[in-house]
Amino acid sequence: MNPAISLLKQAGTSNILSDRVTMEYVLEKLSKGFPKISTSPSSNGAGSTSQVQSPTLGQQSLKLGLEANALIVSSELSVFITASQFSITCLSDLWDSKEGIYQYGTRGKGEWNINEPCISLLGGSAQEWLIKSVPADAVGGGFTRRVNFVLATKKDRQVPWPKNGYNCNDALIEDLRHISLIRGQFSFTRGARPIFERYYRSCEPNEFDDEASAVYKTSKWANASKLAEVLSISRSDSLIINELDLQMAIDKVEDVAKDLKVVFRAVGESELASSSDRVIRFLEARGYASRAEIMACNWKNFTSNELDVILATFRESNMIGERQVGAKTLYFWKDNAKP
Repeated sequence: MNPAISLLKQAGTSNILSDRVTMEYVLEKLSKGFPKISTSPSSNGAGSTSQVQSPTLGQQSLKLGLEANALIVSSELSVFITASQFSITCLSDLWDSKEGIYQYGTRGKGEWNINEPCISLLGGSAQEWLIKSVPADAVGGGFTRRVNFVLATKKDRQVPWPKNGYNCNDALIEDLRHISLIRGQFSFTRGARPIFERYYRSCEPNEFDDEASAVYKTSKWANASKLAEVLSISRSDSLIINELDLQMAIDKVEDVAKDLKVVFRAVGESELASSSDRVIRFLEARGYASRAEIMACNWKNFTSNELDVILATFRESNMIGERQVGAKTLYFWKDNAKP
């Protein structure tokens, strides 16, 4: 997160709001608007006083105004979400980016009128803290449908002395500034259109899908389209999404859909949902473990009787396997079972 945010700040192309603010403050800032600079064709130099001729843009002029676009950056997402009781509701509504005036009112602060808001959120959180901060009804509602949760269980690489060997910071900053000035509508190539159509039709949830993945499934086509736009514009200014862009975006969205089942598997109506997830993660990390080993490392989280119920539930669901080693019974999570 930090390198990406550093580049955005240096480029000055995003209205960045820190997670050390409340949702009320976000709404207030959006209602007041951020300075906006856009380009428009020059009309023989006879523009209004709000337009300033730019020699770098040829026959274009700069137009000054206000916008309600912002990127919320939260290194501890759980803190930002729980700071206000209506944070999740507001984010879900704002992410829709509906045209016109968005109105929101609170008892203490009154009403905010926000003109065509467009909000993005880049956040990080430990899995356990995220589960505790997101209510169960939000998992099965609009919040998880709109968010791409990327799960990382371990570091991709361990580099004690990292360095930027490519020295490409300046080039990346220049690219971001150039991209911020591009206007227009994306379109699909003839080859990408049938790929999108097939994927769009496949985004129908199954009756017995878990809550998180069921609601996310209905929006996979939208998330894939947005990611394909990012991939396209990172390569060229054509605003054209080709087959490679779209297929790569679909693959990444499918990875997120798989992760979503893991991220929110501790959410459920059972009182032992959180404890069950802890047992799963313990078995995934250890590979094989006895009942005594599970209990020794997790005695603060559940009782001996509760562990018996959890293991019995997993056995009946055919989710764990057992291996007898001498007099000891070892349990393993079947998704990680080795042949």
